[in-house]
Amino acid sequence: MKYLVLLNRRFPFRYGEAFLENEIDEVSGQFDRIIIYPSDARIGDKQNRKISSQNVTVRTIEKSSLKLRKIKYLCSALRYISKSRQPKLLHKLLDGYFLAAAYDQMGKIRKDLGNFPVRSGDTVYFYSYWLYINAKVACLLKEYYEKKGIHTVVFSRAHRFDIYEEKRRFAYLPERINLLGHLDHVFACSDNGSDYLKKHYPKFDRKISTSYLGTYDHGLGTVESRKKFHIISCSRMSSVKRVDLIIEALKLLKNENLSLVWTHLGGGELYDVITEKAKELDWMEVHLDGAVPNKEVYDHYRDCPEHLFVNVSSSEGLPVSIMEAISFGIPVIATDVGGTAEIVLDGVNGRLLDADFQPEELAEQIKYFVSLTDEEYRKYRMNARGTWEKYFQAPVNYKNFVRDIHTLYKEGKE
Repeated sequence: MKYLVLLNRRFPFRYGEAFLENEIDEVSGQFDRIIIYPSDARIGDKQNRKISSQNVTVRTIEKSSLKLRKIKYLCSALRYISKSRQPKLLHKLLDGYFLAAAYDQMGKIRKDLGNFPVRSGDTVYFYSYWLYINAKVACLLKEYYEKKGIHTVVFSRAHRFDIYEEKRRFAYLPERINLLGHLDHVFACSDNGSDYLKKHYPKFDRKISTSYLGTYDHGLGTVESRKKFHIISCSRMSSVKRVDLIIEALKLLKNENLSLVWTHLGGGELYDVITEKAKELDWMEVHLDGAVPNKEVYDHYRDCPEHLFVNVSSSEGLPVSIMEAISFGIPVIATDVGGTAEIVLDGVNGRLLDADFQPEELAEQIKYFVSLTDEEYRKYRMNARGTWEKYFQAPVNYKNFVRDIHTLYKEGKE
């Protein structure tokens, strides 16, 4: 029997990790059984995303709220400080919290996995979706099962917050060397991410590679006259996404005699703040739709005329939101952060802004797309779709991902 144990944070509960909706059905056929443990969910939570594969089981193991668990981990951190080799006390405390959470979750998952008939001769693949606490849990579970004589493979994806240390609070990520030492492989979602990890941890460069995520083909978007120019953005409303800068740029276009429509898909902690600020755009049409299920996002891109996608994040991995947009043939303006330049090709399928751009620069780029001739604009749309077809098709990328996973198994057997 081949088991895949997937450790993530929320999927298939609430929103977030939407890319797993694409991946899980592609991967499921390669394993006899898949067991998913979302660490942030708790027993009794209502699953709101459907998984069609019959061999997938979702397990919740927590009784208390995430807030109470964080307090518990913080109180337990002192027990694990001695395991940290960091010279700074703050980093020791962060290591302690990290380990307290990992050991607590590992114990509960290990107990729950006792409900599944894993036997000698079986192989268990421990898959962490994040190079963070889930990855440490995966390493601890590998150690436990290998002591029982069961062959294991342990690997992790890596995205944004779990790669770029300087972007984290206190510019620190716990257990980097230990994780890279015990994981069989790390699959970064962008070349920028894998290059970053190789540069900072050259000892483990052979364990690190790029594995692009991907989206499905939902068809091309609706193309209508650009006399009324439609701008779309899609992200959580959080500080790192800087949705307020879109508003600042649009404000500068008030007297440009343009007919603009801006739609934003996504809620978040700053939704009320952004909604209030958007009232300054009283001269144009604005739609702030809040959190929207993935299917409705795809329906919107297909059925509504969207001429330009905008992403102005201060930090990214390789944005799935941009993959989705270009799959419908929508050109993009985005900040040149993380792996964004691997999907937004400046002057080909969109335009890149510096990470610290000014609103005036975004306003100018919007005017640029409005002013394009029909033929010039059509080329941007064709190139956007072409980039998606070449690099970001889910069936192709996830097939390659499974191939690479099985290669890890063969290498472990040698």
